[in-house]
Amino acid sequence: MSYISENVEEYLSRLMPIEDELLAKLQQEGIENEVPIIQVPSIRLIQTMIKLVNPSVIIEVGTAIGFSAIWLAKTTNAVIHTIERDPLMIEKAKENIKRAGLEKQIILHEGDAREIIPTLPKAELIFIDAAKGKYKTFLELAFPLLKVGGIFIFDNVLFRGFVADENILATKPMLRKLNRFNHFLAAHPKLETSFISIGDGLAISYKLEE
Repeated sequence: MSYISENVEEYLSRLMPIEDELLAKLQQEGIENEVPIIQVPSIRLIQTMIKLVNPSVIIEVGTAIGFSAIWLAKTTNAVIHTIERDPLMIEKAKENIKRAGLEKQIILHEGDAREIIPTLPKAELIFIDAAKGKYKTFLELAFPLLKVGGIFIFDNVLFRGFVADENILATKPMLRKLNRFNHFLAAHPKLETSFISIGDGLAISYKLEE
């Protein structure tokens, strides 16, 4: 769900429709099965960032059914390392990656991201879209892997606008963690970050130095 107005969301979706048949089917499956997948305006922006960065390696934390990993792989020739811990999501992602014919380009790592991230290669782009309360941990683990001049992208950082509502923050520990992460990210001395209010909110961070 997006926190921006529905008419704007519908306008953007019409403006930037999904042209790939498989991706359109996966989006519909995600909606029908209530699987949290990235929204089209957000993934379109990430597509643009990928073309600017021209990465050889991308790391994704949070595969779900493989929707975003497949979209990323169709945008670039980069090798994509994606991490998922939910067994049901893993099986579905494997099936979808196979349907897309991208088994050689997308490497699916099964298990806890906190254990897997340190084993991965250096990357020019790292996309984090997993447990929101663990974003700070994921950032700290992944920071050494991102090359200087590369970018982090975090999804759902505005969480339907709830992070800006003090009354809701008071009752939701996960949102408080996300709010603290946003402040931490904004003040990080080695990252230059912009927060963008499309979809459910993206943070894009450029790595300035090691």
